[in-house]
Amino acid sequence: MSMRASCAFVSIIACLSSSAALAGLSAFHADQSAIGPITRTYTYIDDIRANKSGLCKTIRVSGYKEQPVVQERCPAGPNGWSVTMVSADARVNVWFGRQAQGGATVSDALKGGFSDPHSTIEWRLLSGKPFAAIQRYYFGGQQALTVHRLNDDKTSCVAAVVSVEHGLDANAEAVRLADEIVPTFRCAYDKMIVVGHIADPS
Repeated sequence: MSMRASCAFVSIIACLSSSAALAGLSAFHADQSAIGPITRTYTYIDDIRANKSGLCKTIRVSGYKEQPVVQERCPAGPNGWSVTMVSADARVNVWFGRQAQGGATVSDALKGGFSDPHSTIEWRLLSGKPFAAIQRYYFGGQQALTVHRLNDDKTSCVAAVVSVEHGLDANAEAVRLADEIVPTFRCAYDKMIVVGHIADPS
């Protein structure tokens, strides 16, 4: 898919938010050529929709007894990236490391809708170092893929969200964004990219 064609799907901002991002992207690709190809690996969490548990362990319960907030530690990703599943008010989200200050969250990406994550996480790596993670969510009769920027300080944010809909290869688009745009994405400054239509749950 060409950059011009893919940009047609983006509903919040252009594919790259600034000339600085373009320069950073060029530098990234130059470094990538020198270091090696991008690879992928997968890790797994509890399958919420199938009611299959055992991989994730509860580490904290807070809030009210009738509506608790439950945090569970799931199997770590490559290079020790922590994976935390948080359940609150029928919304289940996955965090990678710590939330980056000023960066978009899963709730932002899904517009606060009731959500369940898929049990598989895809990690994108360069020379064995993870720089992006892709997570599928089911919410409000929709599906979407969140693409997360993984920072060197073990913080992360949602850099892009891709709607699963007819006429769009959501998996391929999420991978393209992860590999081409996420490496230079700045959580505190760049706006989250939205591909396709994410319906408002209200």
